Amino acid sequence: MKFLPKRYLEEFFLYSSQFVLFYILILFSTPPIIRPDSAALVSLIVFLLVQTTLLARYGHRPLARFLFSLMTPLGYTLMQALSGPVKTIDMASFFLWATALYLGGIQALAIMFMRKWPKRIAEVFLSMGTVFTFIFFYFYLDLRLGSSKAYEAGELGYEGLIASLALENFIPAFLTFAKTLQHVFFMFGAAMFGTFMVADKIKQVSLKARLDQIYAVIEPPTAALSMRDQVAGGENRDVVILYADLWNFTPIAEKEGARATIGLLNRYYALWDIVVRRHKGLVEQYVGDTAIVVFGLMGEKDAADEAVACAFDFLYEFSHLQEDLASHRLPLVKHIGIGVHAGKVAVGELSAASGIQRIGIVGEAVNIAARLDSLCREFKQDLLISAPVYKQLALEPQSRFQPMGEVLFRGKTQPQLVYGQK
Repeated sequence: MKFLPKRYLEEFFLYSSQFVLFYILILFSTPPIIRPDSAALVSLIVFLLVQTTLLARYGHRPLARFLFSLMTPLGYTLMQALSGPVKTIDMASFFLWATALYLGGIQALAIMFMRKWPKRIAEVFLSMGTVFTFIFFYFYLDLRLGSSKAYEAGELGYEGLIASLALENFIPAFLTFAKTLQHVFFMFGAAMFGTFMVADKIKQVSLKARLDQIYAVIEPPTAALSMRDQVAGGENRDVVILYADLWNFTPIAEKEGARATIGLLNRYYALWDIVVRRHKGLVEQYVGDTAIVVFGLMGEKDAADEAVACAFDFLYEFSHLQEDLASHRLPLVKHIGIGVHAGKVAVGELSAASGIQRIGIVGEAVNIAARLDSLCREFKQDLLISAPVYKQLALEPQSRFQPMGEVLFRGKTQPQLVYGQK
């Protein structure tokens, strides 16, 4: 999978791991007498990193989101076992498990919800849980540091130190914590921050809902009536064909299910529609994860430049598409292949029995563009263009390509050069 630093960092700091990170910092800030040994701490950090990686990759699935959220509490429990026998259940262990179960469960439900009101409610509970958990860890740090000082001053024995951090002492210790004015102000500030965070989350949910509606109604660029009149009966024209598809899409679709697959394709199609409009192209058709786009139907001289610019534009936006899919907990796609070829095709208006009409293109040029697309995997490129396209390019876009080798296309007697990105 293509590594997405932004997605990983968001997962690490915002969604699943920040409280474990807080707790690790707490462990390092307390005396060795109650600090786990180095091996145990390393194991906890490893569990944290593995959890973050798995959630960044598979966290769009409700069950995976819930189960992988439990990895760090499991790591902490194992860490305690490595550190020696534990006679009492300490607060940190209990609240790490409670936080993981609560946040992981609510996040999984938020993924399952499709309507915006249930998503808003889920975001409210997530924000509230985040605030309460942050207050607890601040309280726990204060308690741990205070108990450690009392132990070092001889005011508290080892058994008393362990008992002060046990779960049974939570309510008495928290009531003592809440009696301090500065702690009251801290909790009030955290509650106010949580309120603002809830309002912001609700706005984000509403914005995403509106964007989803936009994605749902975007129609692919269609041929103008004048163009359709000119080619209605069928003509041979020199055009540039862009042929693109997602790598390994079929296994993803089979594994992720219908709802996730359709959500992915809707965003994939919408991005192509937007990019194609920018570069005066025409979406000839979508077939599954395949997009076929034609440039130069009206004899435009810059068709090759526009087709290549469209391909580069889509590749630039592709990383943003991956982030958008991740934010909607949709399956992530690893790579895309794009082939661009220039040649003569038969162009005409195709009519279905229902009366729906569209511009269709047929010819060897389409097959060669599709072949270039499939060769992307062999050459480890996400964009390949043919020699006819390369020759039509202006100097600046030509400078972005280099020869990749010669390929014998079906129906041709001589191998032809193909070009990939430098």
